[in-house]
Amino acid sequence: MELRHLRYFCAVAEEQSFTLAARRLHVSQSGVSGQVRELERELGVSLFRRNTRAVSLTPEGSAFLREARNILDLSDRAVEMVMQSAKGRCGRLNIGLCGPATAPFLPRLIREFRKRQPGISLSLKDLDPAHQPEALVNGEIDVGFTRGIPASLRRTVASEVFFREPLVAVLPQGHRLENAEAISLKQLAGDRFVLYARENAPELFDAIVSLCKRARFSPDIVDTPGLWQSVLTMVEAGEGVSIVPSSVQHLRSQGTVFMPLRDRGSLIEVVLAWRADPADPVRESFLDFLRKHQVEVKRMFSQQCGGAGPVMDNFWQAQPRHG
Repeated sequence: MELRHLRYFCAVAEEQSFTLAARRLHVSQSGVSGQVRELERELGVSLFRRNTRAVSLTPEGSAFLREARNILDLSDRAVEMVMQSAKGRCGRLNIGLCGPATAPFLPRLIREFRKRQPGISLSLKDLDPAHQPEALVNGEIDVGFTRGIPASLRRTVASEVFFREPLVAVLPQGHRLENAEAISLKQLAGDRFVLYARENAPELFDAIVSLCKRARFSPDIVDTPGLWQSVLTMVEAGEGVSIVPSSVQHLRSQGTVFMPLRDRGSLIEVVLAWRADPADPVRESFLDFLRKHQVEVKRMFSQQCGGAGPVMDNFWQAQPRHG
């Protein structure tokens, strides 16, 4: 059964005339009559009572009209959804979060995007940076905020640096350096370290170790928890000090002190990543939206170089909205 048959049938039923239906459809009357007869043969019933004056539906025709209209409505809706999807206005996206790094800005951006593009459904997934590239490849997520892409996947996964986040030291209250305005890593050479697990974020772990080596020491790592809150809890308990991305201040640990670092290069990248192929207009619509707000996000994190945690809370009230 062809959709054309249904459209011709509905036109005749609504106009109660083959002639008027033909005019409405911009086809010949014989063409309409032929399509309807073909539909009746396929169904094995008469859909119309015909005479020289009028055309009316049979009981079978009346029952069929309701279903035919529903089918055509669904077909039209499907075509419209395809058209909107091709324009990046309709579809679904799964977004991978990058722990605390996305907490200061992404929730507000997500809400704003949903208002602007109500036809696009967004789903957020909390994944460690180490697991996001694989999740992009297997389709679990469509866009990810991560720390880097393995060399083996750089042809499969496209990426760009979205911003660079300052690294800061975390000290327990009462630490000998807690009243300093900023410190150098070499001042922590004699301390024990609690670092976020390498298996969850290898780029971050390796960057911290590299910074310590540049400061002429190897960190005495006593533990590597897999949760950021556990890192802060251990520091607060006096297990050691830590180096963390500045956004971890968002977690609000009461018994710790966040301290800016003077060391050059004490930054860690937040990378925006997506599958390189196939092209997806819905995904591109979201990526374009993020890029329009990229300057605002970079400005927010550059202000945090001074260790000002409240910057994250107040940033969005102070920034203008972009179209």
